[in-house]
Amino acid sequence: MKLKEEAEKQYRDNASRELAKKASNAEGGRKENDADSTWGKIAYLNANDIAKLSNDHLKRHLAARNESIEGSKKKLIERLSNSIEDEKQREVRIALEKEHCRIRDIEQTGSVYIAGKNDQGQLGLGLGDYDDRHEFTVIPALRGKQVGHVSAYGSVSIATTLTSEVYSWGGNGVNPIVIGNADSFASPQQMKELDGEETEMTSVGSTHACSISQAGDLFVWGKLGSDDTRLVPQYVDKFTATSVACGAKHIAVITDKGELYMWGGVGSIEQSYQAKPMLVKMPEPIKLIACGSQHTIAATESRVFSWGCGDGYRLGHGNDCSEKSSPCEIATITELGGSQILDVGAGTWHSACVISNESSANESGFLYTWGSGYCGQLSLGKQSIATTPTKVKELSEVKEIICGRTHNAAIVHDDVLYTWGSNEHGQLGRSIEETDVTFTPHPGIVEFGTIVNRIGRGTPKSVVCGHDFTVVATQPYEGPSEQEMIKLLESKRRKEQEEKEEVARLLRVQEEEQTRQRAADAEKKKIRYLTSKRLCTMDSSCPGFTYESSTPSVCRECGFSVAFHTIVADEQNGTDGGIK
Repeated sequence: MKLKEEAEKQYRDNASRELAKKASNAEGGRKENDADSTWGKIAYLNANDIAKLSNDHLKRHLAARNESIEGSKKKLIERLSNSIEDEKQREVRIALEKEHCRIRDIEQTGSVYIAGKNDQGQLGLGLGDYDDRHEFTVIPALRGKQVGHVSAYGSVSIATTLTSEVYSWGGNGVNPIVIGNADSFASPQQMKELDGEETEMTSVGSTHACSISQAGDLFVWGKLGSDDTRLVPQYVDKFTATSVACGAKHIAVITDKGELYMWGGVGSIEQSYQAKPMLVKMPEPIKLIACGSQHTIAATESRVFSWGCGDGYRLGHGNDCSEKSSPCEIATITELGGSQILDVGAGTWHSACVISNESSANESGFLYTWGSGYCGQLSLGKQSIATTPTKVKELSEVKEIICGRTHNAAIVHDDVLYTWGSNEHGQLGRSIEETDVTFTPHPGIVEFGTIVNRIGRGTPKSVVCGHDFTVVATQPYEGPSEQEMIKLLESKRRKEQEEKEEVARLLRVQEEEQTRQRAADAEKKKIRYLTSKRLCTMDSSCPGFTYESSTPSVCRECGFSVAFHTIVADEQNGTDGGIK
């Protein structure tokens, strides 16, 4: 064994001398022998068949790689092969980690995440990937694009970056909203037609879309009516727009003067199709607008109006489900007493609004929903129909409400995102507790503003609910790094462990005290039994056990054994005999 150790040491010394020789040759400018410079090097070993190496060369390579040179030729080859494979795996891990860090640094600057149905490319994951997603997944093409606004309807989505780049995707390659190659619909494609227009926000209908620039310029494209198809965005030179909302077949625009213009089909100002924007008479300037598939919700500072199709109580006018061709004020909200309206939303069969909480220190309030919600989208527990606006008790301090066809999302004051309603295709982006149905009426938190899969996800900046899918654009991530998070979690784990140990210690102390008390009580009872008068159970006239010196186990008064004297006189009288 000693000889083997000496031989191994000799080979390592030889390798060290060769490295020193290599350094000396480099300093002297002399060319070194190739064999001397390749001992243990992965490039040389990959290029040669190590099985053909001599034992001497195998040992030289192993020694240079700090591996054992002990064993037969077979063992040496196996050991060298394993060492080479380990190095390859290390290189792969290093490359993967480097790529992960590159992707992480890009994604954390602000990205777009999706969840839900994907049969028509609406999740933007590329051709060939049409699987649903039950957890939020980043869209690779929009990673790090710093999207400021997203919109969606049906199976089409549009994202607008902070630098006014506009991307569209979905629609199975046949929707006129998605401009470009029909073969590229499943991945976000930049809309070159809007380059230079300084686009800030968009809205999507079933086959048409609108955009508004930073200066309030409105563009419309797609198919709005049977004879109204615009293959490229067209400028509407009629007003300065500040907000736009699209229904299935209609458009609503708020101007810089608080005026409301509408045109299109059902859900507009009349049943018939309106080809051009028409001014809608409102009693006050309009602040907020939302369009369902066939109805419209508009809000002033403190009042909410609805019109269009009234089926399913979606207009919120009590038992009146008739169609309204002009704006009608929702009385229930007016009766709340002039609170500020912070947001409105419109789904297919339901509607919602956020009313300020005057006691709140931030711009947030209470959520009210109404209409029909057979998939829990009203968030009213088991109640699936509300004929008038009804307060949602499970949420408070709400800032924004986003309504989809069968599911909703809300952002609260601390930028936490909640989702609820149908989860049939995973559109909530989270699991639900219900096991007998595929929906939930209970709002649940979705993971944003934290680290997910080792990458920081910013808080939601813009959220939209399409038909059975959800799109979320995030702010840049500003939370702790992965290493800081690991330390925080470890600190939290230690604290929880310490608290658990402290609880266990207190329980032990309590148990020990109870044991001590039980022992003291038993001793007290024993003393009382031994020092108190014990009455006879056989002879009631016996004054108490009195032992006879000749027969100490027999009572001198009654003649019965001590075993029959078990009644302590103090217990019979209801006292403790004075024993403390």
